[in-house]
Amino acid sequence: MNKEEHFDVVVVGAGWNGLISAATYLKFAPSTNLIILDDGSTIGGVWSKEKIYPDLFAQIGHGLFEYSFYPMKKENISKDRYIPGETIHNYLNSFAVDHGLSMRTRLRNSVTTAEKEDDGWRLTIEGKPDIVCEKLIYATGATSKPYVPKWPSEGFTKPVIHSSAVGQNLSALQNISHATVVGGAKSSYDTVFMLLKAGKKVDWIIRADGSGPLAIMPPRMFKVFNTVDIMATRAMSKFSPCIMQTKGIWYRFLQRTKVGRACTKVFWRNVTRIADMHAGYSKSENAAKLRPVPSGYGKWKEASSDNPPRIFWANAGLGLASVPHFWKVFHAGDVTVHRADISRFEADNILVLSNGTRIPTDQVILCTGFLPNLTTFSEDLRTRYNISSQLDRSPKAAKLDALGSQVVDELLPLLQHPPDTNIAPPTKRPSTLYRRLISPAAAAEGDRSVFFPGLIHSVFTPLVAEFQALWGVAFMLGLIAVPSEEAMEVEVATWNAWSKKRYLEQGRKHAYAIYDYLSYIDTLAKDLGIKTNRKGNPISEMFSPYRPRDYRGLIDEFLAAQQRDGKVKLDGHSHNSQG
Repeated sequence: MNKEEHFDVVVVGAGWNGLISAATYLKFAPSTNLIILDDGSTIGGVWSKEKIYPDLFAQIGHGLFEYSFYPMKKENISKDRYIPGETIHNYLNSFAVDHGLSMRTRLRNSVTTAEKEDDGWRLTIEGKPDIVCEKLIYATGATSKPYVPKWPSEGFTKPVIHSSAVGQNLSALQNISHATVVGGAKSSYDTVFMLLKAGKKVDWIIRADGSGPLAIMPPRMFKVFNTVDIMATRAMSKFSPCIMQTKGIWYRFLQRTKVGRACTKVFWRNVTRIADMHAGYSKSENAAKLRPVPSGYGKWKEASSDNPPRIFWANAGLGLASVPHFWKVFHAGDVTVHRADISRFEADNILVLSNGTRIPTDQVILCTGFLPNLTTFSEDLRTRYNISSQLDRSPKAAKLDALGSQVVDELLPLLQHPPDTNIAPPTKRPSTLYRRLISPAAAAEGDRSVFFPGLIHSVFTPLVAEFQALWGVAFMLGLIAVPSEEAMEVEVATWNAWSKKRYLEQGRKHAYAIYDYLSYIDTLAKDLGIKTNRKGNPISEMFSPYRPRDYRGLIDEFLAAQQRDGKVKLDGHSHNSQG
């Protein structure tokens, strides 16, 4: 066995982000010796064959969940246009085949460590030779490492699995009668629906002191308009106070005037009212326990106390009832919701809760979310690349945090006094990367050898992934400039301050941009010199959904701009690498 293999570029991850990053790099430089590594058994990342199951749907409609230049087939789509997991898996697999990526992909290859060397990177592969490469695209994303809490356990013998393993345990789940689901994330709603639809008894545990249950939107607004289509409009994005959208007439009216802010509040109260009515939280004690929190407003003094804008804050995240008849199945099903912590697992297969409730169960499914899998990098390297798991408590960091908060308060008055969620302070920052992609410290040193796509939470994953891939590859090849390290650090601090104020608990933990994906895409597009407004007229620009196909030809558009400026010649030719 050779001690090492050599490649020009290694992409870690064969999901939405890894595949488009690889395809984009090869579009720029077709002769690159590039390989994709993934620890799964099939291509697809979270949508791999082993992780999907019946009744698992994406939270986005058909026509919105695809790359701009590669349409998805319309197979087994729900009546509200939501897409089943199998269709998404087939799409990603076909994309890999059609773009020559499947032959470059090595599955069941687990990267255990990534070390920086003078001329590139060394990757340690579990049970296989090391791989050395010049450039590394670390595309494992924000949902690659299951978060599995630990509780005291003695004599408990029933299976305990993470939601990511449901697809591999379907036959076992069919043979049980009583299941316990832990957590309030979107995966818990999908799992509970699957179990109730199969006639199982379900205990659903959501801890009392956490961020609470997911905020759930109906598939259609007013029973007419597709919810995700509305979310994909610029009009919707204008009502979200966003640090990436602080110019223009709509910003000045909706965020900088009292009348505009009043309109914004009315809009979000009505959206919340529609979501509450669809869910039917008042129908039962069980349903009431799924009402999202917080119930307060901060200092939105004009808001009505009986109808808080929970959908606006998305404190525990935002989801859509993408599975058919979720709430109908929930209200009719044999399910008990518990708002309590798990104290311990006992003999006779009993879960004991913090309020003394004892729950017998045949199976426990942990819908406790994911963590970015950055432990591949040593703590020293994470510190160097600004991706440390430790919270920077230096005076410099404190000064940047204060500056970021000041900027957000000045530009977005609605976020000056967000509700208190009574959550413990975070142990790390939501983001440490400029544009959520690169290390400011490394870039300032001229190191363009790595970027990290996928570390941002957005419903519109494929389109965001496509823009991140183009921005990241252009950065790697020296085709775009970046500002000074100080300016990049201020951008990161301002994003973090906004994220924590805008999305509360989710914004404290993640780079979260659920209502703001268009603003994020616009930011990357401006960096790349790509046109942001892509509709035919002002009315369509505001009210017509933005779809991936609106951005068809991104790479050619970018290259044409680069060639006009005399900056780009690739594959053996020169290019401007000034940063």
